[in-house]
Amino acid sequence: MRTIKVVVLGLLAAVLIALGAANMVPVDVYLLPTPLFGEAFSIKGIPLAVVILGAVLIGILVGLVIEFLREGRQRRVATGKRREVAQLRQENTRLRAKLRDHEDDLPRIPAE
Repeated sequence: MRTIKVVVLGLLAAVLIALGAANMVPVDVYLLPTPLFGEAFSIKGIPLAVVILGAVLIGILVGLVIEFLREGRQRRVATGKRREVAQLRQENTRLRAKLRDHEDDLPRIPAE
């Protein structure tokens, strides 16, 4: 399984390196519309590979944030269940100790 993982990651790295090398032409990136805001919010002469990589990273970050927010309910439920398990374990320990204390008071019934 580990070998497959290394091979797939190696192929992915090779594809990304080839993509980056093929797209090194400088481009101008305008963050806001030029007619409204002029050239103030633009980046001139940045390699296209950097723009592509930046877009991918921003997409990954947005996806992670959305997934984190979506799973909030499950984390709250899991936290509640962990607390409930801890309380039940404490109660079990308390009841076992109480049973041990009262074991001597119970009459012994011989096994047949």
